[in-house]
Amino acid sequence: MLLSNVGTPYDPNTGKGTTGRNYCYQTANNVRLFFKDQILNPFIGAGAIGMGIDEFNNDNFDHSGLGFVGGGSTRVTPIGAAPIASRPVPPGTPRWGSAWKKATVEHYLTTMSIGCEASSYPQKTNYLSLDPNYKDPHGRPLLRITFDFPENDQRMAQYVTDKVAEIAKVMNPQEIQKQPRKGPWSNGDYPSSHVVGGFVMGADPSTSSVNKFCQVWGIPNLFVVGASAVPNNPGYNPTGTVGALAFRTAHYIRTQYLKQPGEMMS
Repeated sequence: MLLSNVGTPYDPNTGKGTTGRNYCYQTANNVRLFFKDQILNPFIGAGAIGMGIDEFNNDNFDHSGLGFVGGGSTRVTPIGAAPIASRPVPPGTPRWGSAWKKATVEHYLTTMSIGCEASSYPQKTNYLSLDPNYKDPHGRPLLRITFDFPENDQRMAQYVTDKVAEIAKVMNPQEIQKQPRKGPWSNGDYPSSHVVGGFVMGADPSTSSVNKFCQVWGIPNLFVVGASAVPNNPGYNPTGTVGALAFRTAHYIRTQYLKQPGEMMS
């Protein structure tokens, strides 16, 4: 959209423009449980067999005096821990050598995690733009991501991680390792790929890029469907919502737009 000059690029200084605004990440938190003699067979797994609770997700708990908004879905999703990629060892273990190898053997089968995949709300300083310096092989500017985890999200991350640790403690592990999301953000690791925003849906063309049918304001024959339309990241992945939007958009194109091409649908 930025390369095609669709919409007005978002300007964080003025708050004007819509293309690139509301870029949101995902605030992933984790508590690792080290057991002594519980054999968990982490190499066996499928995400669909996981379990989750919503007690600490967004408005499901009282935020009075907490100093933040948001929350996350708390769940155990045993998706299969690859023996080479997954080497859980307790804090303080050397990063290499015989002690590290011994710890890997001792803890691979007896370690599990409880995650809290949490919200990421839009900030005026988090946005997408065209990079002024770097270009692709065709000479076009690359997409530039300007993002960092705000204080709100970091406070929220610490709170929900502490709550998950309380659950973990009842399970009586030998050791608990809390891993709340902290700043600064870096693309050097992989906490999440469930990003949203940049070309968001709304009812006002001055603050959104597409209407409720994913139809671009002012360009009636252009429909943009994807996570870019989702204006913030709640405590769940956007996949289901994106799929629903795709079906809904296709339905309205077939049943409404094709009867009156060139018109904005309402």
